[in-house]
Amino acid sequence: MFKINLLIAFRNIWRNKVTTAIKMIGLIAGLTSAVLLVVYLMFELSYDKHNKNAARVYRIHSVNGADLKENIKLPSGLTDMMISEIPELENGIQLSGYKDQVKVNEETYKEQILRTETSFFDLFTATFIKGNASVALKEPFTAVVSESFAAKAFPKGSAIGQTLQLKWEDSPFRIVGIIKDLPKAAHLHGDVIIRSSFSRKLNWKGYTSVSQYVLLKENTSAESVGKKLAPLYKKYEFPKGVTLKLMPLTDIHLHSHTDSELEPNGDIRYIYIFSAVALFILIIAIVNFVNLTVAASLKRGKEIGIKKVMGASRKQLTLQFLSESYLYFIAAFLMVMIITNDMIPLLGLQIGIPISIKDILSAKTVLISLGIIMVSGFIAGFYPALIISRLMPVQTLKGYGNSTPGKFGFRKILMAFQFSSSALLIICTLIVYSQLKYISNKSLGFDKDQVLITESVNEYGQKFNAFRSELLTHRAIKDVSLSHFNPGVNYGGSSSWTDDVDTAKQHQFDFISVDLNFINTLNVQVVKGRAFSAKYGTDVFNYTEAADKVPYEEYKSVMKQSPIILNEAAVAELNLKNPIDTMLSYGGLQGKVIGVVKDFNGMSLHNKVTPMSLTLTTNPDFGYMFIKLHTTDMSATRAIVNEVWKKHFPDIQPDLKFLDQHLEQLYANEMRMGSVFMYFAGIAIFLSCVGLFGMVYYDLQQRTKEIAVRKILGASVNNLLTLMNNGFIKTVLVANVIIWPVAYLLIRNWLDTFYYRISLSYLPFVLALGICLLLTILTVSLQALKAIKKSPVEALKYE
Repeated sequence: MFKINLLIAFRNIWRNKVTTAIKMIGLIAGLTSAVLLVVYLMFELSYDKHNKNAARVYRIHSVNGADLKENIKLPSGLTDMMISEIPELENGIQLSGYKDQVKVNEETYKEQILRTETSFFDLFTATFIKGNASVALKEPFTAVVSESFAAKAFPKGSAIGQTLQLKWEDSPFRIVGIIKDLPKAAHLHGDVIIRSSFSRKLNWKGYTSVSQYVLLKENTSAESVGKKLAPLYKKYEFPKGVTLKLMPLTDIHLHSHTDSELEPNGDIRYIYIFSAVALFILIIAIVNFVNLTVAASLKRGKEIGIKKVMGASRKQLTLQFLSESYLYFIAAFLMVMIITNDMIPLLGLQIGIPISIKDILSAKTVLISLGIIMVSGFIAGFYPALIISRLMPVQTLKGYGNSTPGKFGFRKILMAFQFSSSALLIICTLIVYSQLKYISNKSLGFDKDQVLITESVNEYGQKFNAFRSELLTHRAIKDVSLSHFNPGVNYGGSSSWTDDVDTAKQHQFDFISVDLNFINTLNVQVVKGRAFSAKYGTDVFNYTEAADKVPYEEYKSVMKQSPIILNEAAVAELNLKNPIDTMLSYGGLQGKVIGVVKDFNGMSLHNKVTPMSLTLTTNPDFGYMFIKLHTTDMSATRAIVNEVWKKHFPDIQPDLKFLDQHLEQLYANEMRMGSVFMYFAGIAIFLSCVGLFGMVYYDLQQRTKEIAVRKILGASVNNLLTLMNNGFIKTVLVANVIIWPVAYLLIRNWLDTFYYRISLSYLPFVLALGICLLLTILTVSLQALKAIKKSPVEALKYE
């Protein structure tokens, strides 16, 4: 029987080439989209799970009680204190990540550095090609390098035993191990991992720039460790309101969103959104297949009737339809695997994640994909079989198989779901892109266009002044400045302190160390007082040198004259009525206010502008360089900057990028979501039209005689087109109206994550409705015209 069903299935598929082609196109498009999304979701959910002790490793976060803001940059010595006080902790490390110049022999490379401690490989798993994890980094001034860096820096020999010199480190490091490149699905990466020393004494008043991780003992919960942290806050003089929390290693990528992440993270909300999109696309594909199968089955009424007369049971008929369904889905699955293999790199490029088929081709991925196909195939085959097998033989043999009361309504509900899903994706796409356009065009309070920025570079030295002077001889260069400010990452430093009057209130400030040219280079607007200027002795005085040469009491007196510029938010935070010439001595902020600048936002527009101070430094050996251009020929001007750079900094590779592009990375998740929405909204619309085609095809089968009678009675083409479109237009209208409140709530919730956002209007909702209606009318009318043009005699000759 199975063989006969298979042969009949092949025959029906071959005979109905048009229907087969439409079914296959819909299935392949829908299943490919669903599988691609599953691949992406599994990649995102796999972060850091390659680590052997992943379930027991936690990162320490501090939480500010005033605004619940989390931070991963903590003072050195915190893990040592915790391990000594909490017996449930087995191990811990301190770690900082940064880019630095790595010199090997006479060649210099710019690489990602992980500066850490001896126990790094006890917490993080790496595959050693040479060397041993148990002894690596145990000795001072040793390093472990990645396979790719070793091949690049030592192409002709072994890297083991060789030395490398980092720009920010005084002593050379001896290479003791080579590891395979860390997996892409990891929240931290490093081509050079060095053993370094950190302060063992906890000091909250010191510089906080270290990420810290702990390894829990077996059968220990994070909750039990958290309970033992509370008594330590007072004992070790934590800042008021500051507490600690443990973030599971495998949650960092999707759940941690601090301002100082080692690498850009994903967002669990988008995992939920993309999962829903994948499900919608899959359901739409299945609904399409069902509608087309039912429509095509009406032509096979006599076949079904004869089989029932000859004794075929409902079970046998159901198996026949399931056989056909699985043939389609297996063929589609094979095509999906081929297409997916080619499209995964393109998907990775589109969403900004460098994934390939090797990264996700696991037994789990294949089984999930195969499971999707099998379940979908069963659902898609079982429902049509249920409808057709219920018909009485006399109905099918007389050609009345098209009279199946009550079923058309359910299929219209399915069609409404299709268009609801399409409308939802269209609305979300339009609003996401509107918000991204708003972000792109919104003034940040400083110039981001035509500004080049370098990543953190050390030891500019006195060469910087000569470099700046030579650049300014070119008309295309407007100004050059140095600052600790790294737009989109951090302002350079922060501090908090308790209010003198209201002890329950905490002040949180960001600090930016800048040079004399910063305000002019980025065109920050001064609203009160003045900017920094070389005309004033207090602005060019070297306070850093004075700290070493002047007695402490005299130095304190000198520091009172140190110039400070506040932003408007800081003036409001400190409630200063007349800020100019005000003497400040709060937290790490000490000096005299000389000016107020308009609020500028150097971080994400998800958050409001924070209180901020700008302080001067006369030391050029720091931070980030900003080069303001004044030209229309960007490539030629960039070449000039590179040429002058190599002349003054021959040992430092220029890593120049445009500031506006640098800031775009703040919204990588949003741009990724917009791209996914746009692509899958197109797929959903296409699938909805294919499904609608099936519905129209089915409807025309039912109404062939009705159309013929109406033509004989004088109905015009326009009358008949209106008649055919009415029902579908109503379905689309209902589908849109139903989904509008859902779309509003979802997109309102997403927009609320931005402090600065667009106002919701009715336009995206109306546009979504218009697109759905236009495509519906076109699809229905093109199909209906073919039926309307047929002679009434053909439809009525058997009556």
